[in-house]
Amino acid sequence: MDAGAAPDGLDGLLSQARFDRYLNRYNGNRTLALRLYTWNLAASSALWGPINILEIAVRNAIHDKLVERTGRGDWWADTRFRLCRNEQEAINSAVSTLQRRGTQDPNSDQIVAATSFGLWVGLTGAGIARDRLLSYETTLWQPRVQHAFPHRGDRRRKYIHACLDDIRVLRNRIAHHEPIYRSPLETIYNDILEITAMIHPDARGFIESHSRAHEVIGQQRDALTTGEIKF
Repeated sequence: MDAGAAPDGLDGLLSQARFDRYLNRYNGNRTLALRLYTWNLAASSALWGPINILEIAVRNAIHDKLVERTGRGDWWADTRFRLCRNEQEAINSAVSTLQRRGTQDPNSDQIVAATSFGLWVGLTGAGIARDRLLSYETTLWQPRVQHAFPHRGDRRRKYIHACLDDIRVLRNRIAHHEPIYRSPLETIYNDILEITAMIHPDARGFIESHSRAHEVIGQQRDALTTGEIKF
């Protein structure tokens, strides 16, 4: 079959509402819609690996620094430590998920592994500004979390948080099989490289050595013209 042709059975494989977002972009042209859908799959696949490395690096780096600060693996349970509602609920959700799966008394390593990326992005946020107990700038970032990014240069918390939040949004769209073709993928991929390098340059080098994200992102126009794209 022609690489750019839209198979008749495609509508049976995808919900109409899902495929309509691609069809509407090309005024109902099913061939172009399928090419865009296929490229979207390829871009999502190519970005998932770099996001995986970033997420693990951010989680472990921040966790390690908070363990150092509190002297305990379950730093969130330290009575001297305060979290805003979103971050506390993320911890509680991880514990509940583990308990539903049969781990009634999960340890700190299990809880950290079960947390969402949103928790760690949230810990780089502002918290409640100017609140003595819940301003993350003064209670988390300055005393400890900034040290999770030892190669950040003059980049401030707000910049790092903004980059991580954009990556989080893209990550969730990929995880839910949503379109990402409207997202600034090249910018976000460069953010992934930059933030990862702030934690350790070797982590960035690992991504660059194995990633095909730049290549796939740059193939969008050719993919729509020829239909020659693999995911």
